[in-house]
Amino acid sequence: MARSRIVNLANLPQFTAINLLSDPGAIGGKVQVPQCAQIVLGFILEDGKVGHCVLYGRYSGAFAGTPAQATSILTALTSGAAWTALAAFWATTNGLNTLTLRDVNTVDNPLISNTAGGAFGTSASPSIANETALVITLRTAKVGPQNRGRMYIPGWATNALGAGNVAAAAVVTALQTWANGIPAALSAQGYTWSIGQKARAAYTGATGTDHPARDATSIPITSAVVRDNHWDTQRRRGLK
Repeated sequence: MARSRIVNLANLPQFTAINLLSDPGAIGGKVQVPQCAQIVLGFILEDGKVGHCVLYGRYSGAFAGTPAQATSILTALTSGAAWTALAAFWATTNGLNTLTLRDVNTVDNPLISNTAGGAFGTSASPSIANETALVITLRTAKVGPQNRGRMYIPGWATNALGAGNVAAAAVVTALQTWANGIPAALSAQGYTWSIGQKARAAYTGATGTDHPARDATSIPITSAVVRDNHWDTQRRRGLK
């Protein structure tokens, strides 16, 4: 007689489904991080959609954000030799065109936008898919996922493709050099580039580890690294 492959589900232990993409201690509501501003980079893409990278800058004293300050940061990120090298691998239809500041020391503060600045790519090659990005990994002096971050950089042209359909070596170098300049662009306007952390409730992890509650805080970023030449995407579905 053949062995039965039917299993009585009533005899199996119960389990709880876990969403590995969520933070079990997350507290809903508006962002509030002491002495920090959200600094949002806006990447205009060929079809008019906009990609965003949300950075945090820690400041001392009172928040001093102005449109002129937002413009100065954006100009620093879209000018000079580092930008010129990076823009050579971006299609002319894609660019870094907007930068907004929002004080999140308290909630419900207004957005402050740049009034000038920004730049488009300079590559004569056509744009590749919107959601195709290269990642900049953000590290701090502390360990654990909560103390790291990522920036997904879109806008690439086909001349950024290397052999094997990865990013060309010159692309990785250009992005790394540009990333190295972000701390100076922020510090010139009084910000320390940081990982912003919302308050978190205590929770027990999937392995039984107890994680204590955490007050909202920020952790200074110590390095920004382009770890590899693999293309990534932040979205699990194509842009609609």
